[in-house]
Amino acid sequence: MLKNYFKTAIRSLQKNKGFSVLNICGLAIGIACAGLIFLWVENEWQHDSVHKKRDHVYAIRVNQDYDAGVFTHWSTPGLLAPAIRSDVPGIVSTCRKSEGTMAKLFTVGDKPVYANGSFAEPSFFSMFSFKFLQGNPKDPFNQPYSLIITESARKKFFGNENNVMGKTVRMDKKQDYVIAGVITDPPLNSSLQFGWIAPFEIYYRENKYLHEWGNFGL
Repeated sequence: MLKNYFKTAIRSLQKNKGFSVLNICGLAIGIACAGLIFLWVENEWQHDSVHKKRDHVYAIRVNQDYDAGVFTHWSTPGLLAPAIRSDVPGIVSTCRKSEGTMAKLFTVGDKPVYANGSFAEPSFFSMFSFKFLQGNPKDPFNQPYSLIITESARKKFFGNENNVMGKTVRMDKKQDYVIAGVITDPPLNSSLQFGWIAPFEIYYRENKYLHEWGNFGL
């Protein structure tokens, strides 16, 4: 019986070739589009899923009025986080970090290496779930000039050498930083992408404009 069904279907396709091709192609395109939409929705749903506290973490955005209208952006004043902690009830923690990522030249021995990263407060590692392979997440910056690097940055800096704790690299040919931790690479669906994290206090100290309410940059 099943064999007869196949024969009938094949004959029908052969008699109406043009119509059959359109139907088959339409069905194939429909299935492919549905699959792509499903994958896109799944990726969006899992965005930042690596962070266990993601339902309790909020990014501050700022509305500013101009003659052309209201513009919303991510850049905030350096004094905002301390004010939120002291004045807004229910805030457990805040984290300030330099805006976006910045490319820095690191010198490892005689080898120059460029890597993108940010300056951030220590709370960065308690608010976001980046796994430490080396170092202590509860005390990430155990020295004034500490540096937390990702696994990819470790390979870029030190090749196949695994234990890099305490090793020194020089940033922009000015200041030596001590490797205080190695963490897993941020997944592709994480909003935060970086190769290194350095103490925010260094950045805050070097950029005096961040100490005033009228200036933005974090």
